[in-house]
Amino acid sequence: MRMGSNRARCVLDWIMVPLGRLWGRMRQWITASTSSIYYRSSLRMKILIPILLAGLLATGLVSWFAFTALHSTITGIYEQRARSVAAVVSKSIQQKEYILYYSDEINADINTLLKRYDSIVGITVIGMTGRGLRIVASTDPSTIGRLISEDDQYQLSAIREVQVSQVHAAKEEYLRANYPLFTGADLVGVVSVDMSLKERQQYLARLSWQLGLAFLVGFVLLAGLLYPVLQLVITRPIFRLANAARNISERNYDVEVSPGPARKAGIRIHDEIARFIGVFNLMIKVIQSREQTLSEMVVLDELTGAYNLSHFQHVMEQELSKGKRYEHPTSLLLVEVKETEHLEQEDKERILIATANFLTGKLRAVDPIFRVSDNRFAALLPETPQAGARVARDRLKGQIPDLNLSLDLPFTILVKAVGWSEQNTPQTEDALRQAQLPLDSDQG
Repeated sequence: MRMGSNRARCVLDWIMVPLGRLWGRMRQWITASTSSIYYRSSLRMKILIPILLAGLLATGLVSWFAFTALHSTITGIYEQRARSVAAVVSKSIQQKEYILYYSDEINADINTLLKRYDSIVGITVIGMTGRGLRIVASTDPSTIGRLISEDDQYQLSAIREVQVSQVHAAKEEYLRANYPLFTGADLVGVVSVDMSLKERQQYLARLSWQLGLAFLVGFVLLAGLLYPVLQLVITRPIFRLANAARNISERNYDVEVSPGPARKAGIRIHDEIARFIGVFNLMIKVIQSREQTLSEMVVLDELTGAYNLSHFQHVMEQELSKGKRYEHPTSLLLVEVKETEHLEQEDKERILIATANFLTGKLRAVDPIFRVSDNRFAALLPETPQAGARVARDRLKGQIPDLNLSLDLPFTILVKAVGWSEQNTPQTEDALRQAQLPLDSDQG
Protein backbone atom coordinates (compact mmCIF):
# COMPACT_ATOMS: atom_id res chain seq x y z
CA MET A 1 0.00 0.00 0.00
CA ARG A 2 2.81 2.41 0.91
CA MET A 3 4.68 1.62 -2.32
CA GLY A 4 1.55 2.42 -4.36
CA SER A 5 1.09 5.68 -2.47
CA ASN A 6 4.73 6.70 -3.15
CA ARG A 7 4.33 5.85 -6.83
CA ALA A 8 1.16 7.96 -7.08
CA ARG A 9 2.96 10.84 -5.36
CA CYS A 10 5.87 10.58 -7.82
CA VAL A 11 3.47 10.63 -10.77
CA LEU A 12 1.66 13.63 -9.29
CA ASP A 13 4.97 15.47 -8.78
CA TRP A 14 6.04 14.58 -12.33
CA ILE A 15 2.88 16.27 -13.61
CA MET A 16 2.64 19.22 -11.22
CA VAL A 17 6.25 20.43 -11.37
CA PRO A 18 6.23 21.18 -15.14
CA LEU A 19 2.77 22.71 -14.80
CA GLY A 20 4.03 24.94 -12.00
CA ARG A 21 7.00 26.06 -14.09
CA LEU A 22 4.74 26.72 -17.07
CA TRP A 23 2.36 28.73 -14.90
CA GLY A 24 5.28 30.75 -13.52
CA ARG A 25 6.48 31.60 -17.03
CA MET A 26 2.98 32.55 -18.07
CA ARG A 27 2.65 34.85 -15.06
CA GLN A 28 5.97 36.49 -15.90
CA TRP A 29 4.86 37.00 -19.51
CA ILE A 30 1.48 38.39 -18.42
CA THR A 31 3.16 40.74 -15.93
CA ALA A 32 5.69 41.95 -18.51
CA SER A 33 2.99 42.44 -21.15
CA THR A 34 0.70 44.29 -18.73
CA SER A 35 3.54 46.55 -17.62
CA SER A 36 4.55 47.29 -21.22
CA ILE A 37 0.98 48.12 -22.27
CA TYR A 38 0.35 50.24 -19.16
CA TYR A 39 3.46 52.39 -19.41
CA ARG A 40 3.68 52.64 -23.21
CA SER A 41 0.08 53.71 -23.81
CA SER A 42 -1.30 57.16 -23.09
CA LEU A 43 -4.24 57.85 -20.79
CA ARG A 44 -6.28 58.77 -23.86
CA MET A 45 -5.74 55.28 -25.31
CA LYS A 46 -6.47 53.59 -21.96
CA ILE A 47 -9.87 55.28 -21.86
CA LEU A 48 -10.71 55.37 -25.55
CA ILE A 49 -9.94 51.75 -26.46
CA PRO A 50 -12.16 50.11 -23.77
CA ILE A 51 -15.01 52.49 -24.62
CA LEU A 52 -14.65 51.78 -28.32
CA LEU A 53 -14.52 48.05 -27.65
CA ALA A 54 -17.69 48.33 -25.59
CA GLY A 55 -19.29 50.40 -28.36
CA LEU A 56 -18.12 47.87 -30.93
CA LEU A 57 -19.67 45.04 -28.91
CA ALA A 58 -22.94 46.92 -28.37
CA THR A 59 -23.22 47.98 -32.00
CA GLY A 60 -22.34 44.48 -33.14
CA LEU A 61 -25.00 42.94 -30.90
CA VAL A 62 -27.62 45.42 -32.14
CA SER A 63 -26.66 44.70 -35.75
CA TRP A 64 -26.75 40.95 -35.13
CA PHE A 65 -30.20 41.13 -33.52
CA ALA A 66 -31.47 43.34 -36.34
CA PHE A 67 -30.09 41.02 -39.01
CA THR A 68 -31.47 37.94 -37.22
CA ALA A 69 -34.91 39.51 -36.94
CA LEU A 70 -34.92 40.61 -40.59
CA HIS A 71 -33.64 37.20 -41.67
CA SER A 72 -36.47 35.48 -39.78
CA THR A 73 -39.02 37.88 -41.27
CA ILE A 74 -37.75 37.40 -44.82
CA THR A 75 -37.61 33.63 -44.34
CA GLY A 76 -41.22 33.69 -43.11
CA ILE A 77 -42.28 35.73 -46.12
CA TYR A 78 -40.70 33.29 -48.55
CA GLU A 79 -42.13 30.29 -46.69
CA GLN A 80 -45.58 31.85 -46.89
CA ARG A 81 -45.04 32.46 -50.60
CA ALA A 82 -44.09 28.79 -51.03
CA ARG A 83 -47.29 27.71 -49.26
CA SER A 84 -49.37 30.00 -51.45
CA VAL A 85 -47.80 28.78 -54.68
CA ALA A 86 -48.17 25.14 -53.58
CA ALA A 87 -51.84 25.78 -52.82
CA VAL A 88 -52.40 27.35 -56.24
CA VAL A 89 -50.65 24.44 -57.99
CA SER A 90 -52.55 21.85 -55.98
CA LYS A 91 -55.88 23.55 -56.61
CA SER A 92 -55.13 23.71 -60.33
CA ILE A 93 -54.46 19.97 -60.37
CA GLN A 94 -57.46 19.04 -58.20
CA GLN A 95 -59.82 21.06 -60.39
CA LYS A 96 -59.00 18.82 -63.36
CA GLU A 97 -60.32 15.69 -61.60
CA TYR A 98 -57.22 13.75 -62.61
CA ILE A 99 -56.60 10.20 -61.51
CA LEU A 100 -53.16 10.88 -60.04
CA TYR A 101 -51.42 7.83 -61.36
CA TYR A 102 -52.00 8.95 -64.96
CA SER A 103 -49.49 11.69 -65.77
CA ASP A 104 -49.82 12.75 -69.41
CA GLU A 105 -52.25 15.60 -68.92
CA ILE A 106 -50.69 16.54 -65.60
CA ASN A 107 -47.32 17.12 -67.27
CA ALA A 108 -48.90 19.61 -69.66
CA ASP A 109 -50.35 21.58 -66.74
CA ILE A 110 -47.02 21.44 -64.89
CA ASN A 111 -45.26 23.04 -67.85
CA THR A 112 -47.91 25.75 -67.95
CA LEU A 113 -47.44 26.47 -64.21
CA LEU A 114 -43.66 26.64 -64.58
CA LYS A 115 -44.03 29.32 -67.24
CA ARG A 116 -46.47 31.25 -65.05
CA TYR A 117 -44.31 31.33 -61.87
CA ASP A 118 -40.65 32.29 -62.40
CA SER A 119 -39.59 31.31 -58.88
CA ILE A 120 -40.74 27.66 -59.30
CA VAL A 121 -37.90 25.39 -60.34
CA GLY A 122 -39.61 22.04 -59.88
CA ILE A 123 -43.03 20.44 -59.40
CA THR A 124 -43.55 16.82 -58.45
CA VAL A 125 -46.96 15.15 -58.22
CA ILE A 126 -47.06 12.02 -56.07
CA GLY A 127 -50.08 9.74 -56.16
CA MET A 128 -51.23 6.99 -53.81
CA THR A 129 -51.22 3.56 -55.48
CA GLY A 130 -51.65 0.03 -54.28
CA ARG A 131 -47.91 -0.26 -53.76
CA GLY A 132 -47.66 3.10 -52.02
CA LEU A 133 -46.77 6.63 -53.05
CA ARG A 134 -45.45 6.87 -56.60
CA ILE A 135 -44.29 9.85 -58.69
CA VAL A 136 -46.86 10.33 -61.45
CA ALA A 137 -45.69 13.66 -62.85
CA SER A 138 -42.55 15.76 -62.45
CA THR A 139 -40.39 18.38 -64.08
CA ASP A 140 -37.71 15.68 -64.00
CA PRO A 141 -39.00 13.03 -66.44
CA SER A 142 -36.49 10.44 -65.21
CA THR A 143 -38.31 10.15 -61.86
CA ILE A 144 -41.82 9.51 -63.25
CA GLY A 145 -43.17 6.16 -62.15
CA ARG A 146 -40.63 5.75 -59.37
CA LEU A 147 -41.82 4.65 -55.92
CA ILE A 148 -40.97 6.94 -53.02
CA SER A 149 -38.39 5.60 -50.53
CA GLU A 150 -39.67 4.05 -47.30
CA ASP A 151 -38.54 7.02 -45.19
CA ASP A 152 -40.25 9.49 -47.50
CA GLN A 153 -43.33 7.22 -47.67
CA TYR A 154 -43.63 7.39 -43.90
CA GLN A 155 -43.15 11.16 -43.72
CA LEU A 156 -45.47 12.04 -46.61
CA SER A 157 -48.21 9.64 -45.49
CA ALA A 158 -48.31 11.40 -42.14
CA ILE A 159 -48.76 15.00 -43.32
CA ARG A 160 -52.16 16.61 -42.96
CA GLU A 161 -51.32 20.17 -43.88
CA VAL A 162 -48.80 21.95 -46.08
CA GLN A 163 -45.21 21.61 -44.87
CA VAL A 164 -42.32 23.87 -45.89
CA SER A 165 -38.65 22.94 -45.51
CA GLN A 166 -35.31 24.06 -46.90
CA VAL A 167 -33.46 21.52 -49.04
CA HIS A 168 -30.06 21.40 -50.76
CA ALA A 169 -29.62 20.00 -54.24
CA ALA A 170 -26.88 20.49 -56.83
CA LYS A 171 -25.10 22.96 -54.53
CA GLU A 172 -28.20 25.17 -54.39
CA GLU A 173 -30.84 25.82 -51.78
CA TYR A 174 -34.57 25.50 -52.36
CA LEU A 175 -37.76 25.88 -50.39
CA ARG A 176 -39.85 22.74 -50.74
CA ALA A 177 -43.57 22.93 -49.97
CA ASN A 178 -45.39 19.56 -49.66
CA TYR A 179 -49.15 20.04 -50.14
CA PRO A 180 -51.36 17.00 -49.32
CA LEU A 181 -54.33 16.06 -51.55
CA PHE A 182 -57.35 14.42 -49.95
CA THR A 183 -60.49 12.71 -51.15
CA GLY A 184 -62.67 12.94 -48.12
CA ALA A 185 -60.45 11.91 -45.24
CA ASP A 186 -58.16 9.78 -47.40
CA LEU A 187 -54.77 10.97 -48.63
CA VAL A 188 -54.66 10.43 -52.39
CA GLY A 189 -51.49 12.29 -53.22
CA VAL A 190 -48.96 15.02 -52.48
CA VAL A 191 -47.89 17.94 -54.63
CA SER A 192 -44.25 18.97 -53.97
CA VAL A 193 -43.20 22.42 -55.18
CA ASP A 194 -39.53 23.57 -55.18
CA MET A 195 -38.92 27.33 -55.20
CA SER A 196 -35.56 28.97 -55.87
CA LEU A 197 -33.93 30.96 -53.04
CA LYS A 198 -31.57 32.98 -55.25
CA GLU A 199 -33.73 36.06 -54.89
CA ARG A 200 -33.82 35.69 -51.12
CA GLN A 201 -30.06 35.12 -50.97
CA GLN A 202 -29.40 38.20 -53.09
CA TYR A 203 -31.68 40.24 -50.87
CA LEU A 204 -29.98 38.97 -47.70
CA ALA A 205 -26.54 39.64 -49.18
CA ARG A 206 -27.55 43.22 -49.97
CA LEU A 207 -29.00 43.55 -46.47
CA SER A 208 -25.76 42.26 -44.95
CA TRP A 209 -23.71 44.84 -46.84
CA GLN A 210 -26.07 47.62 -45.80
CA LEU A 211 -26.00 46.60 -42.14
CA GLY A 212 -22.21 46.21 -42.25
CA LEU A 213 -21.79 49.67 -43.76
CA ALA A 214 -24.18 51.16 -41.19
CA PHE A 215 -22.23 49.43 -38.41
CA LEU A 216 -18.91 50.78 -39.71
CA VAL A 217 -20.28 54.32 -40.08
CA GLY A 218 -21.79 54.18 -36.59
CA PHE A 219 -18.51 52.96 -35.10
CA VAL A 220 -16.50 55.69 -36.85
CA LEU A 221 -18.97 58.34 -35.69
CA LEU A 222 -18.78 57.00 -32.13
CA ALA A 223 -14.97 57.16 -32.19
CA GLY A 224 -15.03 60.63 -33.76
CA LEU A 225 -17.38 61.86 -31.04
CA LEU A 226 -15.59 60.22 -28.11
CA TYR A 227 -12.09 61.35 -29.01
CA PRO A 228 -12.64 65.13 -28.74
CA VAL A 229 -14.86 64.69 -25.68
CA LEU A 230 -12.19 62.66 -23.85
CA GLN A 231 -9.53 65.10 -25.04
CA LEU A 232 -11.46 68.09 -23.69
CA VAL A 233 -12.83 66.62 -20.45
CA ILE A 234 -10.12 64.23 -19.23
CA THR A 235 -6.81 63.97 -21.03
CA ARG A 236 -6.12 67.66 -21.61
CA PRO A 237 -6.64 68.69 -17.94
CA ILE A 238 -4.54 65.73 -16.75
CA PHE A 239 -1.83 66.63 -19.25
CA ARG A 240 -1.78 70.16 -17.83
CA LEU A 241 -1.56 68.70 -14.33
CA ALA A 242 1.37 66.49 -15.37
CA ASN A 243 3.25 69.46 -16.86
CA ALA A 244 2.61 71.50 -13.72
CA ALA A 245 3.83 68.64 -11.51
CA ARG A 246 6.99 68.38 -13.61
CA ASN A 247 7.61 72.12 -13.14
CA ILE A 248 7.16 71.71 -9.41
CA SER A 249 9.64 68.80 -9.36
CA GLU A 250 12.10 71.21 -11.03
CA ARG A 251 11.40 73.71 -8.23
CA ASN A 252 9.45 76.07 -10.46
CA TYR A 253 6.40 77.07 -8.41
CA ASP A 254 5.23 79.87 -10.68
CA VAL A 255 2.56 77.68 -12.28
CA GLU A 256 -1.21 77.45 -12.03
CA VAL A 257 -3.43 74.92 -13.79
CA SER A 258 -6.61 76.21 -15.39
CA PRO A 259 -9.63 74.17 -14.20
CA GLY A 260 -11.58 74.88 -17.40
CA PRO A 261 -14.11 77.54 -18.38
CA ALA A 262 -14.52 80.56 -16.12
CA ARG A 263 -16.77 79.70 -13.18
CA LYS A 264 -19.42 82.05 -11.93
CA ALA A 265 -19.28 82.64 -8.17
CA GLY A 266 -21.75 80.54 -6.21
CA ILE A 267 -21.79 77.56 -8.58
CA ARG A 268 -21.02 74.34 -6.73
CA ILE A 269 -18.27 72.27 -8.36
CA HIS A 270 -19.27 68.66 -9.01
CA ASP A 271 -16.66 67.86 -11.67
CA GLU A 272 -14.00 65.68 -10.00
CA ILE A 273 -11.11 66.86 -12.19
CA ALA A 274 -11.98 70.53 -11.65
CA ARG A 275 -12.05 69.93 -7.88
CA PHE A 276 -8.71 68.12 -8.08
CA ILE A 277 -7.17 71.00 -10.06
CA GLY A 278 -8.39 73.46 -7.45
CA VAL A 279 -6.78 71.44 -4.64
CA PHE A 280 -3.63 71.03 -6.73
CA ASN A 281 -3.27 74.80 -7.21
CA LEU A 282 -3.72 75.30 -3.48
CA MET A 283 -1.08 72.66 -2.81
CA ILE A 284 1.39 74.52 -5.06
CA LYS A 285 0.92 77.68 -3.05
CA VAL A 286 1.39 75.83 0.25
CA ILE A 287 4.55 74.10 -1.01
CA GLN A 288 5.95 77.38 -2.28
CA SER A 289 5.32 79.01 1.08
CA ARG A 290 6.96 76.13 2.98
CA GLU A 291 9.89 76.12 0.57
CA GLN A 292 10.50 79.77 1.13
CA THR A 293 10.42 79.20 4.88
CA LEU A 294 12.92 76.34 4.66
CA SER A 295 15.19 78.32 2.37
CA GLU A 296 15.23 81.09 4.92
CA MET A 297 16.53 78.57 7.45
CA VAL A 298 19.59 78.11 5.16
CA VAL A 299 19.56 74.33 5.24
CA LEU A 300 18.37 73.72 1.68
CA ASP A 301 20.27 73.98 -1.56
CA GLU A 302 18.50 76.67 -3.57
CA LEU A 303 18.65 74.80 -6.91
CA THR A 304 17.91 71.16 -6.06
CA GLY A 305 16.01 71.39 -2.78
CA ALA A 306 18.44 68.92 -1.14
CA TYR A 307 20.14 69.83 2.12
CA ASN A 308 23.27 71.93 1.66
CA LEU A 309 26.89 71.16 2.59
CA SER A 310 26.85 73.01 5.91
CA HIS A 311 23.82 71.03 7.05
CA PHE A 312 25.55 67.85 5.89
CA GLN A 313 28.51 68.63 8.15
CA HIS A 314 26.19 69.27 11.10
CA VAL A 315 24.14 66.10 10.58
CA MET A 316 27.23 63.94 10.00
CA GLU A 317 28.74 65.13 13.26
CA GLN A 318 25.54 64.22 15.12
CA GLU A 319 25.19 60.83 13.41
CA LEU A 320 28.80 59.80 13.99
CA SER A 321 28.55 60.84 17.63
CA LYS A 322 25.43 58.67 18.02
CA GLY A 323 27.25 55.82 16.30
CA LYS A 324 30.10 55.95 18.78
CA ARG A 325 27.86 56.26 21.80
CA TYR A 326 25.27 53.61 20.87
CA GLU A 327 27.58 51.47 18.69
CA HIS A 328 25.45 51.87 15.57
CA PRO A 329 26.86 51.54 12.04
CA THR A 330 26.65 54.51 9.66
CA SER A 331 26.80 54.54 5.86
CA LEU A 332 26.79 56.99 2.98
CA LEU A 333 25.83 56.75 -0.66
CA LEU A 334 27.91 59.10 -2.80
CA VAL A 335 26.28 59.96 -6.12
CA GLU A 336 28.09 62.04 -8.73
CA VAL A 337 26.86 63.38 -12.07
CA LYS A 338 29.53 63.08 -14.78
CA GLU A 339 30.04 63.98 -18.43
CA THR A 340 27.90 67.13 -18.45
CA GLU A 341 30.62 69.62 -19.43
CA HIS A 342 29.38 69.92 -23.01
CA LEU A 343 25.77 70.68 -21.98
CA GLU A 344 24.07 74.03 -21.61
CA GLN A 345 23.76 75.42 -18.10
CA GLU A 346 19.98 74.97 -18.19
CA ASP A 347 20.35 71.27 -19.04
CA LYS A 348 22.96 70.80 -16.29
CA GLU A 349 20.56 72.29 -13.75
CA ARG A 350 17.74 70.04 -15.00
CA ILE A 351 19.96 66.98 -14.50
CA LEU A 352 20.91 68.03 -10.96
CA ILE A 353 17.28 68.70 -10.00
CA ALA A 354 16.14 65.40 -11.49
CA THR A 355 18.95 63.52 -9.72
CA ALA A 356 17.96 64.99 -6.35
CA ASN A 357 14.32 64.03 -6.97
CA PHE A 358 15.42 60.58 -8.12
CA LEU A 359 17.34 59.96 -4.90
CA THR A 360 14.47 61.27 -2.79
CA GLY A 361 12.02 58.95 -4.53
CA LYS A 362 14.17 55.81 -4.49
CA LEU A 363 15.63 55.95 -0.97
CA ARG A 364 13.91 55.69 2.38
CA ALA A 365 12.17 58.65 3.95
CA VAL A 366 14.72 58.50 6.83
CA ASP A 367 17.67 58.84 4.44
CA PRO A 368 18.34 62.61 3.99
CA ILE A 369 19.85 63.83 0.70
CA PHE A 370 22.64 66.45 0.65
CA ARG A 371 24.30 68.36 -2.17
CA VAL A 372 27.94 68.31 -1.05
CA SER A 373 29.54 69.82 -4.20
CA ASP A 374 28.57 71.13 -7.62
CA ASN A 375 27.87 67.70 -9.13
CA ARG A 376 27.87 65.42 -6.09
CA PHE A 377 25.15 64.30 -3.71
CA ALA A 378 25.42 62.31 -0.50
CA ALA A 379 22.65 60.22 1.03
CA LEU A 380 23.05 59.47 4.73
CA LEU A 381 21.87 55.98 5.74
CA PRO A 382 21.51 56.03 9.55
CA GLU A 383 22.10 52.77 11.44
CA THR A 384 22.85 50.95 8.20
CA PRO A 385 25.90 48.67 7.79
CA GLN A 386 28.03 48.83 4.70
CA ALA A 387 26.42 45.66 3.33
CA GLY A 388 23.04 47.37 3.44
CA ALA A 389 24.52 50.42 1.74
CA ARG A 390 25.81 48.18 -1.07
CA VAL A 391 22.32 46.78 -1.54
CA ALA A 392 20.92 50.32 -1.77
CA ARG A 393 23.72 51.23 -4.21
CA ASP A 394 22.94 48.28 -6.49
CA ARG A 395 19.24 49.12 -6.42
CA LEU A 396 19.95 52.71 -7.44
CA LYS A 397 22.28 51.61 -10.23
CA GLY A 398 19.59 49.32 -11.60
CA GLN A 399 17.10 52.21 -11.78
CA ILE A 400 19.41 54.87 -13.24
CA PRO A 401 18.28 54.06 -16.85
CA ASP A 402 14.84 55.41 -15.90
CA LEU A 403 16.47 58.73 -14.96
CA ASN A 404 18.39 58.87 -18.26
CA LEU A 405 15.22 58.05 -20.18
CA SER A 406 13.15 60.73 -18.45
CA LEU A 407 15.62 63.52 -19.31
CA ASP A 408 16.79 62.31 -22.74
CA LEU A 409 20.19 63.94 -22.17
CA PRO A 410 23.67 62.34 -22.33
CA PHE A 411 25.19 62.07 -18.84
CA THR A 412 26.53 59.45 -16.46
CA ILE A 413 25.74 58.72 -12.81
CA LEU A 414 28.38 57.15 -10.54
CA VAL A 415 27.35 55.63 -7.21
CA LYS A 416 29.62 54.57 -4.35
CA ALA A 417 28.76 53.05 -0.97
CA VAL A 418 30.82 54.12 2.08
CA GLY A 419 30.22 52.69 5.53
CA TRP A 420 31.67 52.49 9.01
CA SER A 421 30.98 49.86 11.61
CA GLU A 422 30.33 50.66 15.23
CA GLN A 423 33.94 49.71 16.11
CA ASN A 424 35.76 51.96 13.59
CA THR A 425 33.59 55.09 13.51
CA PRO A 426 35.87 57.88 12.15
CA GLN A 427 36.19 61.47 13.22
CA THR A 428 33.85 63.90 11.51
CA GLU A 429 36.68 65.54 9.56
CA ASP A 430 37.88 62.19 8.21
CA ALA A 431 34.37 61.18 7.17
CA LEU A 432 33.82 64.51 5.38
CA ARG A 433 37.19 64.18 3.64
CA GLN A 434 36.29 60.67 2.49
CA ALA A 435 32.96 61.92 1.12
CA GLN A 436 34.85 64.36 -1.13
CA LEU A 437 37.25 61.78 -2.66
CA PRO A 438 36.91 61.23 -6.45
CA LEU A 439 34.65 58.42 -7.66
CA ASP A 440 36.11 55.97 -10.14
CA SER A 441 34.17 54.96 -13.25
CA ASP A 442 34.12 51.31 -12.20
CA GLN A 443 32.10 52.30 -9.16
CA GLY A 444 29.21 53.55 -11.31
